[in-house]
Amino acid sequence: MAKAIALLSGGLDSILATRLIKDQGIEIEAVNFLTIFCNCTSRGKTCLASTSAAASLGVGLKVFEVTKEYINIVKAPKHGYGRNLNPCLDCRIFIFKKAGEYMRWSGASFIVTGEVLGERPMSQRMDAMRIIEEESGLTGLIVRPLCAKLMEPTIPEKEGLVDREKLLGI
Repeated sequence: MAKAIALLSGGLDSILATRLIKDQGIEIEAVNFLTIFCNCTSRGKTCLASTSAAASLGVGLKVFEVTKEYINIVKAPKHGYGRNLNPCLDCRIFIFKKAGEYMRWSGASFIVTGEVLGERPMSQRMDAMRIIEEESGLTGLIVRPLCAKLMEPTIPEKEGLVDREKLLGI
C-alpha cells in the first residue's frame, strides 16, 4: 500500500485534499508545522485546528514546532517578502523541505497539499509552485489533488499510486 504525508493545516483545502487521497486507499499521515507567528486562532479555537481535522479524517498527525529554524527565513528570505513582511516562497520551501525529510524518514512516497492554483498570489502560481518543488528537492513528488488536472501529472500519478481521474481541476 502507498503512503503519503499530508500537509494538514485544518483548513478546508487541506482537509479536502487529504480526503481525496485517503479515499483512494492510500495510507495518510498528516503533518503540521508551528511557529510563533501562527495566527490561525479564531473564535476560540486553538492554533491546532489540524488536530481535530486529523481526528475527523482518521489519520495520524505529527506536529513540529519549527520557530527557531524559521526565524532565519523571516530575517533574510531568499525570494523576498509578500504583504506584511511574509516570506511566502521561502516559507513554503522550508515547510516542504521539512515535510520531505519526514516523508523519507517515514517511508512515504509523496506529499499531499491542499494548494489551489491561483488561490494565493505569492505561492500558488504555477511558476512559484515549480520553484518550491525544485528548491525543496521534491520535484514531481507533491500531489495537489484540488488542482491536479490543471498541472502536469506527478510521479505518483504516473506510477499509478494515485488515480488522476479522481483528482480535481479547481
